[in-house]
Formats: sequence, structure tokens, C-alpha cells
Amino acid sequence: MKMKILEQSKDEILIELDQTDMTLLHPLVEELMKIKTVKIAEYKIGHPTLDKPQLHVIVSSGKPETALKNASKTLIGTFSDLKKNFEKEL
Repeated sequence: MKMKILEQSKDEILIELDQTDMTLLHPLVEELMKIKTVKIAEYKIGHPTLDKPQLHVIVSSGKPETALKNASKTLIGTFSDLKKNFEKEL
């Protein structure tokens, strides 16, 4: 998946994502909102064939990039555990 930073400041980032949809963005936003320093985490899909999805994150302290990395690591762990459980049971 390719990402392009559209806007960036010390407490805010807007990223355009290629080849993704709400299947990834919704859990990522949910995980971001669990982080106490994240004020806003939202995504916009736009037109399905004309627009690329965008992810917008604003933090009250720290860097938005750090929040994204932490939320991503948590999701990777969650899905890795889920995969192991499926493989074990099936």
C-alpha cells in the first residue's frame, strides 16, 4: 500500500492511501482513538472510483506519526493472534 502525506504539522497529519478501504481504515481509527493523546482520528473515502481514501489524525501531544505507528503495531498484534487462533482451530 502506498501512502502520500498531503498535509503535516507538529500535531496533525493528513495521509492519502492507495489500494485500501474502510476494511483497514475503520479498525485503525478505532485503535487510534484508544490513544489518550489522539484528539481526532477519521477517514474519508470519497468517490469509490475517483478518490483515494484519506486518513486524518490530530494529537494533543507527541507526534501523529508516533500514534499511527503505535496503533498499527497493536493491530498487527491483534490480527497475528487472530490468525494463529484460526490456524490452530482449523
